[in-house]
Amino acid sequence: MGLIGGAVKGMKDMDTKTVIYTMFAVLSLLLIKIVLVKITYNNVVPKIMKKDDVYKLTYTDSLFLVVLISSLV
Repeated sequence: MGLIGGAVKGMKDMDTKTVIYTMFAVLSLLLIKIVLVKITYNNVVPKIMKKDDVYKLTYTDSLFLVVLISSLV
């Protein structure tokens, strides 16, 4: 019954330095995933489709794809 209020009780003891480092780590991992999705999609899909005029992913498209897949998993 101790978690009815929401967060874990130890969360309010985090200092701002830890919060900033955690936010930086999450954003950098998201950026790495976005770049990897963009590079792999743009290299693999034209070979699979056997066409050169296939739609190329932009960074925004790969961001939405990473968020979609992350939320589904």
